[in-house]
Amino acid sequence: MSRATIVFRRITVWTVLKWALALIVAAIAIFPIWWMINVVFALPGEPVSLNPRLWPSSLSAGIEKIRMIFMETEYLRAYGISVVYALLTIAGVLLIGSLAAFEFSLFDFPGRRLLFGIVMLSLMVPTAVTIIPTYLLTSRLGWLNTMQGLVVPGLASAFGLFMLVQFMRAIPKDMIEAARLDGANHLQIYWHVALPLCRNALVTLAILTFMQTWGNYMWPLVISTRPEMYTVGQVVGLFNSPLSHHTVDTVMTANLLAAVPPLLFFLIFQRKIVEGIAMSGTKG
Repeated sequence: MSRATIVFRRITVWTVLKWALALIVAAIAIFPIWWMINVVFALPGEPVSLNPRLWPSSLSAGIEKIRMIFMETEYLRAYGISVVYALLTIAGVLLIGSLAAFEFSLFDFPGRRLLFGIVMLSLMVPTAVTIIPTYLLTSRLGWLNTMQGLVVPGLASAFGLFMLVQFMRAIPKDMIEAARLDGANHLQIYWHVALPLCRNALVTLAILTFMQTWGNYMWPLVISTRPEMYTVGQVVGLFNSPLSHHTVDTVMTANLLAAVPPLLFFLIFQRKIVEGIAMSGTKG
């Protein structure tokens, strides 16, 4: 019996159904992005609603639309603002979240469970409830239309704390005691023991934070009222406005440029996400 016959017999109906379902889901997820690319890389005036094409028709026309978006609008400035906003938020969330998780998961102190429970309760509070007091506090600090006004209110992530606590709880206490016997102080244990063991969780949290920050529309809209502090989300919102008078292909170009960074970020670090999820499922 040949090897091909053995492999064919191992293929069951359930396997075929799983692959068919996976292909359908992939097609549904990819088609909108592919159609957006087709609209961008097409000659101006070609129909986009009726008889949509399944392949780009003009590479040069798409490049010219991208050049026009960057050179004739404030899109490039908004790109820079969004990148700095996302990177600062990621750095702050990882630093504050890992320090707090280190204390909550590996050490006992008075009120630890109460404080952690209060933080977890904040996950149930909708963002719309806290946006007004956060805005008033930011305004009194004089942080309107500033980078610190964008970044600081999002640094304390309850979800990030919860995620990192689950990883750090799995660190053996013997490793902490061994580090103490070797003369390591509190900060050295955090830096040389806890952080390396939670590297996958930190990368996963960084990716999720980037996705959330890059796509954040409500808070930048409230805190940044001057065009020089607009983020990509705000500029894309202007393009999508019914009163913008932009053509469909120009609007699609703006939306495609906004979607490229999170897509690249996810594709580059997707292996770390899978490893982080797999490790979280096997702990304990």
